Amino acid sequence: MESGYDSSARWDHETTKMLFEMCMEGRWKEVVEIYEKEKRAHTAKIKRGGESALHLAVTDGQEEVVLELVDLIMKAESKEEALRIQNKRSNTALHLAASMGTIRMVRVIAHADPELVNFRNVDGETPLFLAAFHGRKEAFMFLHYTGTPNYYNCRRSDGDTILHSTIAADNFELALIIIHLYEDLGNSKNKEGATPLHILASNSSVFKSGSRFGLIEKLIYQGISVGKLEVDESDYLPPYETIDNGKTKYPKNYQSCMDFMKLTKNTVSSGNLEAQERIASETNLLGQEAEAWTLPSLFPANYKCFADFLKLVFMIMLVIVFGKGWSSS
Repeated sequence: MESGYDSSARWDHETTKMLFEMCMEGRWKEVVEIYEKEKRAHTAKIKRGGESALHLAVTDGQEEVVLELVDLIMKAESKEEALRIQNKRSNTALHLAASMGTIRMVRVIAHADPELVNFRNVDGETPLFLAAFHGRKEAFMFLHYTGTPNYYNCRRSDGDTILHSTIAADNFELALIIIHLYEDLGNSKNKEGATPLHILASNSSVFKSGSRFGLIEKLIYQGISVGKLEVDESDYLPPYETIDNGKTKYPKNYQSCMDFMKLTKNTVSSGNLEAQERIASETNLLGQEAEAWTLPSLFPANYKCFADFLKLVFMIMLVIVFGKGWSSS
């Protein structure tokens, strides 16, 4: 399909308008063609908000198009300028990709220019901050390991940190990861003097005392088993790239860690059941897998009584319901 663009023509307002219309109409193949023919398109701001075609491709979720555009940008002399274009809110394409949490887009843009991880928008938010703010765990972990992790990227202009933001959004899983990676953020204060603990304490609904439980809810609450909260970073580390043989690779600064984890996992899984139990008990690493080996019961021991109670209630209800049916007949 022809784009109708003459590469010999002067790059002017009409050409910018045409590129914008292509993006709005989803004619992404033509956008890629213009990027191939005209390097000036790479640095053109085609929307009133100051966005480039790359910005619009990201916000439209066009993963393959983003990969193609970045690849073309990297072949041009103006690659740094094109990748670092900021809109009127000073958001780069990486800011937008991090907010959306699309890991492929985050990965390709950050890999093309790792310095983008340190860029701030008008609110002082880095891509890392936005990934945490929107609860994008994989994008957050990837950006954390892109470059050298630092506390500078964890705070925005109003003093709120990524820990303040995740707790305020009730995203406690990501908050736990953040505490694991950035321990000092637990005592950080925003401009109002509030720590993350203040934010947590102000949300009464997350505590038992602030919730109105009925009888069933209370029984369920008492039966919930809560173990020690731990973070396994390998659960959240996204693959860096996949090569032809299907082997997954990770960034160099944590490739060794992943190799060790895989080696440990393979060693444990290669033995028989008895050997696995012995190794786990000797190293005190007996986790959920070991529990599956040693506990034949459907329920963990600490709420087996609760499960038995529910069975009893169920049996009583059956007797009452069917008993009435029999008596009425």
